[in-house]
Amino acid sequence: MRRTCISMGLCAAFVLAAVVGSPAVALGQVSSFAGITGHDFGERITVHHEMVSYLEYLAEASPRVTVVEQGRSWEGRRLLLAIVTSPGNHARLESIRDTAQRLADPRQTSADEAASLAADQPAIVFMGGSIHGFELSGAEAVLKLLEHMTTRDDPETLEVLDGAVLLLDPMLNPDGRDAFANRNHETIGKQPTAVRDDWSNDFSRWEGIQFRTGHYFFDNNRDWWAHTQDVTRYRVPTLVAWRPQVVIDLHEMGPDVEFYFDPPSQPFGPYFPEFSKTWLVRFGDAYAQAFDAAGFEYMTRERFNFFYPGYTSSYGNYQGAVGMLYEQGSTRGLALERADESVRQLDDALTQHYTAAWTAAQTAARNRQELLRDYHQGLGAAVEDGKSGITRYLLPPEGDPQLLKELVSLLLRNGIEVGRLSQDAQLASLRDRYGDQAGNRSFGAGTYVVAAAQPLNRLVRALLEPQLPMPDEFLEEARQRIDRGENPRFYDITAWSLPLLFDQPTFSSSGGGALEVEAVSSVESVGSVPSADPRYAYVFDGRQVASLAALRALREKGYRAAVTLKPTRISGRDLSSGSVVLRLGQNEAQLHADVREVAEHFDLALFGVDTGMSEPDYPALGSSEVIPFKTPEIAILAGQPVHGYSFGWAWYTLDRQYEIPVTVRHVSSLASTPIHRFNVIVIPHLFSAEEMATRLGEDGVRRLQQWVQDGGSLVAIGSAVDFVREHLELTAVRTWYEPQEPGRGAEETEVEGESMEEAQPSVPELQHFEVPGAFLRVELDEESWLSAGVGNELPAMVTSDRIYLEPEGAPDSSKRPFARYSSTDPLVLSGHIWAESGERLPGTLFAYEERVGEGRVILFAEDPNFRAYWRGANRLFLNAVVLSPSAP
Repeated sequence: MRRTCISMGLCAAFVLAAVVGSPAVALGQVSSFAGITGHDFGERITVHHEMVSYLEYLAEASPRVTVVEQGRSWEGRRLLLAIVTSPGNHARLESIRDTAQRLADPRQTSADEAASLAADQPAIVFMGGSIHGFELSGAEAVLKLLEHMTTRDDPETLEVLDGAVLLLDPMLNPDGRDAFANRNHETIGKQPTAVRDDWSNDFSRWEGIQFRTGHYFFDNNRDWWAHTQDVTRYRVPTLVAWRPQVVIDLHEMGPDVEFYFDPPSQPFGPYFPEFSKTWLVRFGDAYAQAFDAAGFEYMTRERFNFFYPGYTSSYGNYQGAVGMLYEQGSTRGLALERADESVRQLDDALTQHYTAAWTAAQTAARNRQELLRDYHQGLGAAVEDGKSGITRYLLPPEGDPQLLKELVSLLLRNGIEVGRLSQDAQLASLRDRYGDQAGNRSFGAGTYVVAAAQPLNRLVRALLEPQLPMPDEFLEEARQRIDRGENPRFYDITAWSLPLLFDQPTFSSSGGGALEVEAVSSVESVGSVPSADPRYAYVFDGRQVASLAALRALREKGYRAAVTLKPTRISGRDLSSGSVVLRLGQNEAQLHADVREVAEHFDLALFGVDTGMSEPDYPALGSSEVIPFKTPEIAILAGQPVHGYSFGWAWYTLDRQYEIPVTVRHVSSLASTPIHRFNVIVIPHLFSAEEMATRLGEDGVRRLQQWVQDGGSLVAIGSAVDFVREHLELTAVRTWYEPQEPGRGAEETEVEGESMEEAQPSVPELQHFEVPGAFLRVELDEESWLSAGVGNELPAMVTSDRIYLEPEGAPDSSKRPFARYSSTDPLVLSGHIWAESGERLPGTLFAYEERVGEGRVILFAEDPNFRAYWRGANRLFLNAVVLSPSAP
């Protein structure tokens, strides 16, 4: 009887119907993996459709397996989950899930009740394979464990089936995996070669990122709390619904290292659960025993840490489980020669992964009651922590209403409880989103409230606290490594506070008084349309970032529109700069219906005005400060040497988040095919500015230069700024690292704050200090069209050592720094930077515009699309690519 469920809510009926009948085949007749796919483990890279066939077969053949379709990837591949446990557990699967939810909420379940529930409750273990597509052995190992659990009847296997529910997700990234597997299958010979530079094992950095990531070139292993990608968004409900006690992530790393398992290295995040730390050691000891018995080499307590909460394993810990990471030395394909001339084969790699996974399943099942007890107690400790210190976080309905909606929806999807004030409230002793004292203020009804005293308190604090300090001991060691010329070992960014990422006003309070709060299960629409047709124009206020998406969509329908460059006030209503105006007299009557449809599609607030006359001291809607909108025809460059992440972030922001049409152009095509139909070209961050110039060649460079001169807008991100500076020679922007020769000009002396003689850098002063992912304060020029709809400052995510200075000489209206790092304290809003960065960055350029002939270049020192969760910078990027063809 078939037992494939299409959603978690439908599974119970299928399970109960299935187990009362006879299984399709007896246990000894359940086919092996090779019997279904035609190849054994390690003989060939398993592709997605083969996995689907195997799981569908098991759903039919084995009473130990139920298969759930969680969703589909961007490319339409099914995201299947195999629920593996004994037939007896399958008969009460819904009850097991209900009990897991009760154990996950110590406010409702006492310690005695939890102990009683644990007596008959299996441990729930989630395992996910190969979230990076070309890290092959993790997926193969999960499939091998699935074969084990469905074809064996020994006491150890039965013990695990009775004592655990295994949630096996073999291919966390099917799009990336199939991209790599298909390439390997196309290039492999009759006998696989282990030679590193054989074409089956050799690929460019662009291809490496393509195979590592998914359709939009995102690293899905940084996406677990952000849910920007469908493969993540469809899987988080699995964790929230099942509340597993164990979450395991099977990865690969460089080929010349041995297998890694936790415990990790330092640092842990300041809110990392103590429950997890204890069980990481317990499981680590079990892995060591298993690997010792098998004679496998391994390492532990090295390289990897749990400071950042967005990895599969670390996210599992912040969900209350013990989350664990496995890292296996990569084989790239089926075999790879290592530095010592030994060869690691895929079968070797997957066997070690399988050994660790089987050991974890046994450890969880054998120790399930103790594991469940400690799990419950750990979540109880989280609730208690929320009753002291900061007890609640408040998100008032200010700023962009859509971004607030997305932020709250994100919290809810993560399983975090959110409420809404049902009446006004006055609170004292507040902190703002930077952690500074904010005194007292009132909050209106509708303000969102996140109480800290909830089971996911650790995740609440990790996502909403303004600052997560790193241990001084770790920072001291990191600095010593830098001074020795080594990697400082920041494994990821050091700041990710959601209020700063979304540029959303947020407050926190240590007060414990009761508030009138209604629970929120979902966020309603924030858009609105006027009930009656206006007499003069429709307007989208510029504070709504998606107003530019609506503008582009309406222009596509043929309507004329305009954008305000300055704030104004019409009929008592304040309008931000960057507001969209659609005058009735310039458009067909169908505008009334179409503009409402577009507003509803993008969930925007639309209103009408009966006059274009402004109030005194404000520009009227017919002012020269209101510019007609010209359709942007946008191209993004892709392919080596473009960095795949930066490309993917820009592509996704335009294509998915704001539905703005864009053409992707190969770098190699730029010198030989027409580009005149585009009026905007985006160059993402590059691996190498020099390689970019080489690949374009002299003809390509000249063509791009002339295109800008003729009126094109060139948007350069990150190191693409150096390509524009050094090879296109279209900007006079300088880098701080250029040799400072006598007589270079006063501006550099002022930036450095030293005399010219003192400013000549010695070798140590020229040392690069990368900012390891911190929020810095950026001040914006509100007179610039590029700042429209943003305001006068922005929390900026900085992840590099790039420092740019404006051109030497007298000010020139054609050269405009519209965003600078703040010259006044505080510069650092959240995260860590080195003292040298704090001395060098103030007053330098974050973003810059320079007119060149009839066109312009727009330069971003940092990537405004960072991972698609720096939403507060979306408006800057959209201004650059959507408004630049219309800009003055």
